Amino acid sequence: MQALSSGEDVMWTAGGAWRADGEDLADGEVDAWLGGISAALNDCGVELHLATVTGPFDEDSAGYALAVNGTPRYLYMYAADEPKVPATEDPWMECSIAPAAEVNRLLEVAGSSRRLALFWPGGNDGFSVLGEESVLRRAGERGLTSGSWDCVIP
Repeated sequence: MQALSSGEDVMWTAGGAWRADGEDLADGEVDAWLGGISAALNDCGVELHLATVTGPFDEDSAGYALAVNGTPRYLYMYAADEPKVPATEDPWMECSIAPAAEVNRLLEVAGSSRRLALFWPGGNDGFSVLGEESVLRRAGERGLTSGSWDCVIP
């Protein structure tokens, strides 16, 4: 965890831990985050192809959309009456949870027992861990009961 707090991601075969700062993700960094995870996902049988369809700062953008394996997915749309203002209540959370849920769907389809968990999702100190689902669930339960951390496996 010390490496993550100093700005480094940590990887191992079929797993790792990556920074997932909700603000950065909402500002267009989802493809960079998932791109950093792609080698470990490949070890799990998931091939990940990413492309930003429309970025949050693109001129005439209607929101933030990312294509995952060719399928476009809006992470958030802009409010019709307020251009450049996300129509969602919490774009930081949306840009953390929705991509992780898609990764977990792909892992399940591939038959992998690994999942992507988010610790402090949507926050500035958020990070993600790819590991065995059973281990991540136990860690999440312990954090919840102790009040030490918030962990979600979307």
